[in-house]
Amino acid sequence: MSECLQLEIDPLRASEEYLNGVLVAVDVLAFSPDEYPAGADQPICLVAAAHTNGLSSISRAYVRLFVAATASELEEDLLLKDFLAYIGTFDGGTIAAHYGAVESIDEGFDLPYLLGRARDYHPELYPQLRHALLRFRKHDTCLYAKSHHNMPSADLEYVEGYYGLQRVEAARVDDVRAALAAYWRGSDPAVIKYALANAYNTLRVAQAQIRKSICCTDISL
Repeated sequence: MSECLQLEIDPLRASEEYLNGVLVAVDVLAFSPDEYPAGADQPICLVAAAHTNGLSSISRAYVRLFVAATASELEEDLLLKDFLAYIGTFDGGTIAAHYGAVESIDEGFDLPYLLGRARDYHPELYPQLRHALLRFRKHDTCLYAKSHHNMPSADLEYVEGYYGLQRVEAARVDDVRAALAAYWRGSDPAVIKYALANAYNTLRVAQAQIRKSICCTDISL
């Protein structure tokens, strides 16, 4: 006998079941003129993280900025400890980055560089940080854009525009090292705005990308 069923799906429940926790987006900045330095020989000076509990584009987001006072291993150690305390408050979920939510430095930057610096320069923190990050599934917004969209560029600013996000001119930085130095020297906020925009927009892009993958077969009813 055939049946006709009508089901009501709570989007918050769907978000929780798909994400299995929180959605966190991170952006890592090292003391280098390049956004993605080739080797892990420059200290991390800023980590921006944005998190939310839902997939809706209007879900409330929270942003944390972890900023070193100088480009030194001592300051990097303090920054990594603070970031570890932050990420350790979550019981897992999904962690996103734009060209950085991957396993190897050959595939992307943010998480591999973060773990590489911890392993090589802060070995007492490395096991805890690695364990904390292993609780998250990874979503790379750059790799998703490359594999699912026919775009002339997968740079974050281009992907932002594709998803209808805007970036103000004050949140653009060409030389990360110079921008960090300007912040330390005279509290120039450009690098702070840049990192904040990177993390927040990556979070919103990840929400849009993940939301498209949810269908009735993905939701446990």
